[in-house]
Amino acid sequence: MNPIALSILIAVIGYLFGSISAARIIFARLRPGEEPVRIRMPSTDGKAELVSHAIGATNVMMTFGSRWGMLTMALDAAKAFVPALILRLAFPGQPYSLIVAGAVLSGHIWPVWHRFSGGGGNSCILGMLLAISPAGLVVTHVGSMLIGKFLPKFAFMSGVVLMIPWFAWRYGIVSPESIFAIGVTLIYVTGQLPEIIQYARLKRAGHIIDAAHVMRLMKNSKTNSQGDRP
Repeated sequence: MNPIALSILIAVIGYLFGSISAARIIFARLRPGEEPVRIRMPSTDGKAELVSHAIGATNVMMTFGSRWGMLTMALDAAKAFVPALILRLAFPGQPYSLIVAGAVLSGHIWPVWHRFSGGGGNSCILGMLLAISPAGLVVTHVGSMLIGKFLPKFAFMSGVVLMIPWFAWRYGIVSPESIFAIGVTLIYVTGQLPEIIQYARLKRAGHIIDAAHVMRLMKNSKTNSQGDRP
């Protein structure tokens, strides 16, 4: 098979594989027939809220507790990690691992099986970085934690954006890895557009969103022993 055809095949398979939603499978198992619970971030004045469109590990953690949330994160990370690692080992020096990683992320955010409404993609990015650049995983996410201390609402996004300077420094500005980092960042930011638009509208209306609300809920889910019981 020629490289172009193989790249297309890998992208299609990666997208379909990424479209499998661990969060929805767990919700269907624990609460059959019910829609997954959405993440809601209230404004500081309590008069408005931002409702996330994404269904992923955070939804599961806040609903069923840390045990199920961590399982969802692991499954989402694994669906990017496993194919990326296999292709990296099978085709050293070729960009196929990058192609499948980007395709899995696209499928996770816009799953064909769920009317193109999927998760945020953070766990998938963790998995693909672990396979493609373990050092990059450490650097970008340590950087995101530091940024998150001062700008909580940019904590998740900064970890993704920091991939661009990391890969540019590590492999060169015009390398496949740098192009991959830019592509993944664009995919991720595009996936966040519904929340970004909501946030802008609420801000224009004079509301300030409590960006740390989800973090507090996640911490509570880890400490509340009742959270592990559906």
